[in-house]
Parts: sequence; structure tokens; C-alpha cells
Amino acid sequence: MIKMRKQEGFSLVTTIFLIVVLAILGTYMAALSITQNQSTALSVQGIRAWYATVSGLEWASDYIFDPALGNSNCPPAGTNFTVEGFNVEIDDCIKSTHTEAGDSYDIFDVSVKAERGNYGEVDYVQRSLRATIGGP
Repeated sequence: MIKMRKQEGFSLVTTIFLIVVLAILGTYMAALSITQNQSTALSVQGIRAWYATVSGLEWASDYIFDPALGNSNCPPAGTNFTVEGFNVEIDDCIKSTHTEAGDSYDIFDVSVKAERGNYGEVDYVQRSLRATIGGP
């Protein structure tokens, strides 16, 4: 009769290998989830920045056509205000006059920027818009 030796320790090596592999996969999945959440949050902040910039353009348009200011005035460059935590700045406004069929029209080229956070930080977001606004 042949005696078989009892194997010891083989299942321990397999168990340790599986634990290490599962730990690596768990770490990878956690990092992937965090990255996806940050990406979604930055996307939402980008949309909010765009709307803050649109608000700046609307403010500039109201300023241009405000009868109390005597129509056809550019808002001062460098004008700042805050919308929902975003710093909105009127970067530039250029006025030009065009004549068509004997009528003169004022055309305004307005540039607005909205930003939140500090440049170089992970949560920094900034949007710029430029619009041409015309009126009588």
C-alpha cells in the first residue's frame, strides 16, 4: 500500500493571491468611481459658468440700451459682479456705427468672462463669450 503525503499550504498561496488580485481590482474601481464623479461635477460647473457668462452678456445688453444712461453706451471694461459664486467680468466692449439705407446703427462687440476658483486648481472653471449687439 502506497502512503500519500498530505499536501499542506497550497490553498494558502491561492487564497493570498486571490485577496491581492481582488484588492487591486477594488482600488481600481474606487479610483474610477472618484474620477467619474469629479468629471460629472466639473461638467455641471462648466454649464453653470456658461449661464453666468450669458447673464453677463444680458447685463451688458441692458446697460447698452438703458435709456437712463442715454442709449448706446458701452459698459466699462473691467466691470465685475458675482452670479451664483462666479466672478463675471466684462472684458471688452467696442462700439462702431454702421449706416445702411440712410439709417445709422450702433453695433457693440462685447466680450464677457465668468470664472470660479483659482487657475491651476482641480475645481477651476472658466467660460468666455463674445457677442455682437446691435440697436438703433
